[in-house]
Amino acid sequence: MNCVGKWIVFLGAPGCGKGTQAESLVSENNFTVVSMGDILRENKTKSVAAYDGMTIGEIIGNGILLPDEIVMGLVKDELKKIDSVVNRNLLFDGIPRTIGQAESLSLLAEEFKKKIDKVLNFVIDDEIIFKRILGRYKCSKCGKIYNDFFLSPKVSGVCDVCGGNKFDRRTDDNEESLKKRLSEYHSKTHILIDFYSKLGMLYNVNANDDPQKVREFVLDSLNAKKES
Repeated sequence: MNCVGKWIVFLGAPGCGKGTQAESLVSENNFTVVSMGDILRENKTKSVAAYDGMTIGEIIGNGILLPDEIVMGLVKDELKKIDSVVNRNLLFDGIPRTIGQAESLSLLAEEFKKKIDKVLNFVIDDEIIFKRILGRYKCSKCGKIYNDFFLSPKVSGVCDVCGGNKFDRRTDDNEESLKKRLSEYHSKTHILIDFYSKLGMLYNVNANDDPQKVREFVLDSLNAKKES
């Protein structure tokens, strides 16, 4: 894929595999990822007055989506940290999640004399999401990711990479929080599919497939020309 200064969006529920595909585009196609998940984790101790001083981490832990104005403020702050941002290929992972954020992102692109080029929607069954998220854990020493259902260490309790025997799970990877997050996604974010489809930007990706097949479809979609 040959492009310079493109802005693209990945849509999809938590656990759909957007992050894995984003990493591939970074390493092979010169993209810089603006990840909402990473932004929120970096700002997890920041308090939010509208939620009685609760921190961003506490709000997320309760499965609540942040207000659009807070989200986009964090996104703008993140873009300011990127060197030569106007010349970068940017991939927005997990942004936008609402119509308000989509409209704000388009306006933000215009400020940089850019536009949203394409939107890839990762479609996946909720059952698979539950297994991916509730089953995932990582080695405390080297960060290698494992999953109870899909990828266990070759030797139980021992990391394949570094031999460590301690593993961590994210505190927000619990069934109650995930149900709330998926409910919020389906009720609010799903309308973005219609929004971007009407603009002729949307490409649906079967995220139930294995990562390699998903990767191939992502690259094909990004290389595809819009119908006139």
